[in-house]
Amino acid sequence: MRTTSFKSTVTAEPVALQVFGTPTKYKQPIMLFFHGGLFNCGNIETAHALANALSEEAVIVCVDYPLAPRLHFPDTIEVAYQALAWISQQAASLGGDAARVFVAGEQAGGNLAAVVAMLFRDRGLSGKQRAQLRGQILINPMLDASQSSHSMQMTVDSPCRRAWAEYIQVASNAVHPYASPVHSCRLAGLAPATVITTESNPLRDEAEAYAAKLLLAGVPVQVRRLGDSEYALTSAQHPCFQTLVQLMKHVLMDE
Repeated sequence: MRTTSFKSTVTAEPVALQVFGTPTKYKQPIMLFFHGGLFNCGNIETAHALANALSEEAVIVCVDYPLAPRLHFPDTIEVAYQALAWISQQAASLGGDAARVFVAGEQAGGNLAAVVAMLFRDRGLSGKQRAQLRGQILINPMLDASQSSHSMQMTVDSPCRRAWAEYIQVASNAVHPYASPVHSCRLAGLAPATVITTESNPLRDEAEAYAAKLLLAGVPVQVRRLGDSEYALTSAQHPCFQTLVQLMKHVLMDE
């Protein structure tokens, strides 16, 4: 693992990136990963186990995105998109293939991955190496600022409520598709999605509802619901961790 950074137009400090992977004579897929947490918590170290497990098949770039309330919507999504622009430009030096780029994330990171996929469709990327976004992998993603799903309503005192309040500080932004992708009415043309949930996670229903909307919009989608644990799904201690790794490898290798 090596650490680098890029300058963002919306933060005073450079944004740190951690790159996992061993260079080979063949260009590998490259995955931009946004770590788990709830917009206002979480850290890049929680992505290490997954990044290490995937690094033989791909270049994994983990983003140490600033947390709320220090940074919040819409500035956070600009940081996320600028990270995609950075790997598009740096893919060759990283040993990655700009024609095989993926975005992925867990919880709040899953939101950012989904939104980056939208921004890629809407804005595209310029430069010498124009990335092709081949897929998005959303792991128990936070996609609904209204927190109106059945699984969320069944959760008492969810920390998601405070996290959303600190991330979206203007109430009218709560229904913006770049904040709450599940409310978007324009999903056609997005990169193929893999949506992975766990049985009793409060975010389960909004994630699966988003998958259903993607399908209706003509986006290729696969959905997997895995078993529960006290650990996050991306933790090596989760009993379904190896299943997650294999699912992600299949996506990265276009299988």
